[in-house]
Amino acid sequence: MKTQSLIQQFRQMAADLENNSAIDVVTCKFNDPATKEELDAVQSKFNLTPAMLDFYRDANGIEIQWERRGEKELPDGGLAAGYINLLPVQEVFRDWKDIIYFNEDDNFQPLHPLDFFIEEACAALYLDGSENPEVYYHYCGEEMSPLGVDFEGYLQLLLKSRGFWYWQKAIATPEYENPYVSVSVEESNFTTIMPQLFPDFNLSDFQRFNQQKRSP
Repeated sequence: MKTQSLIQQFRQMAADLENNSAIDVVTCKFNDPATKEELDAVQSKFNLTPAMLDFYRDANGIEIQWERRGEKELPDGGLAAGYINLLPVQEVFRDWKDIIYFNEDDNFQPLHPLDFFIEEACAALYLDGSENPEVYYHYCGEEMSPLGVDFEGYLQLLLKSRGFWYWQKAIATPEYENPYVSVSVEESNFTTIMPQLFPDFNLSDFQRFNQQKRSP
């Protein structure tokens, strides 16, 4: 059987969300494919990987929002909800000055938001000149943490996480370790709520990255 493309997998995920009686889908939008002119304009400045080209040729961005039916807000903080905002290719590779970075010496300058899932945080490509850049979690203006995956790896985990609120913190290497808090509220919510909403959820898909990155 032919393997589904990434966009086909996202469309299947969207259909499954619509058919899940435990949640309400608030937004579901697949953009038209990127034009040759849009891809060529980006390619003249940045080297798009085959996975990037395949994705943007099928859809130039995706926005999906969902929330748990009746109980969106959680007692310990956070939301039982999902937010995916995969930006169009020309947005990802634009100059993010005055939004992500503010001067040429800013440590955040190499970050180019890929999934701006909420206003204050995103998953971003770290463009350091490598042929296959890593994706970082970035809380705007404050921190950035490597996720240990590339563009395609991020999208595969995004599919499995369904974009759950701050799921990225379950695999991110913290910039600062808190000796008094072993698991963040965001990670705790993710590992507790996801199995309740999605019976096929497998935490080991995320623990594997976590263990590899945090082991001595």
